[in-house]
Amino acid sequence: LDDHHSFVVSYKPSEDKGLDMHTDDSDCTLNVCLGKEFEAAGLTFCGNAGAPEHRLQSIQYSHARGRALLHLGRRRHGADDITEGHRL
Repeated sequence: LDDHHSFVVSYKPSEDKGLDMHTDDSDCTLNVCLGKEFEAAGLTFCGNAGAPEHRLQSIQYSHARGRALLHLGRRRHGADDITEGHRL
């Protein structure tokens, strides 16, 4: 591992509800759910950036507090809108 960086995103219905599809500037991303009680706010994945027809793929992941998901940084993903509570 040559380099690393981390950050925390906070989602609340009255503030930041979600995050549009994007890729990360990393080889891999560890997405950890540190939230409190919340509803919705899952992750949607839609293929690797630059791959043919990547927008035709769609996979949904439901977060559970205390669990983590490791994925490629080039994998397009977005945070679905939260409907209730607070997710970190």
